[in-house]
Amino acid sequence: SSGINAEYGEGTTPMAEETTLVTESSPVIEGDNPFKQDQLDNPFKPDQLDNPEPEVELTKIEQLQQAQAKLQKENRQKQKALKDTITEKFTKTAEQAKLLKTLQDEVASVERELTCDISILRDRIDHCNRRYYEARKRYENAEQEFVAAKLDLHNCKDLKEGLEEHLFTIIKLTETKKSEKLAELYNRLENLSVQ
Repeated sequence: SSGINAEYGEGTTPMAEETTLVTESSPVIEGDNPFKQDQLDNPFKPDQLDNPEPEVELTKIEQLQQAQAKLQKENRQKQKALKDTITEKFTKTAEQAKLLKTLQDEVASVERELTCDISILRDRIDHCNRRYYEARKRYENAEQEFVAAKLDLHNCKDLKEGLEEHLFTIIKLTETKKSEKLAELYNRLENLSVQ
């Protein structure tokens, strides 16, 4: 604004301040703007296109209005690009969130199945442990019983063999004495017969 004041002189209000500028919130109205929109897009009237005349230099206000229109167009394009980017990002984010939710559900399902399988296996292991300790206890008892029975068997066998040996010894001695007695009696009988 200081440059404009310097151009028009101190205290002089420039024409640009008296004219309503074109903004997105303040559309161009033909009654308010002395320059029509078709003059911005095409400064030459249709009848002038057939017989073009040398290009007229734009005034300061016309240059400002053209620059403003160009900036507004660029801003609209940037806003559209930004909106499209946000929409694309939002769509990707939604898809990623959906995929993440699906993966989380699948992982949770696998964890539930794994937990169930682990629980079943733990129960079976506990049952096998109980059976193992019971079988081990029976085996130890049976082993002790087997050792005792085996020892008793050997003792009984030794005793039996000892008694049988003693019996055979007695029988042999008895038979020997019997034989000797019979021989003595036979000799005595012969002696009696001779007499």
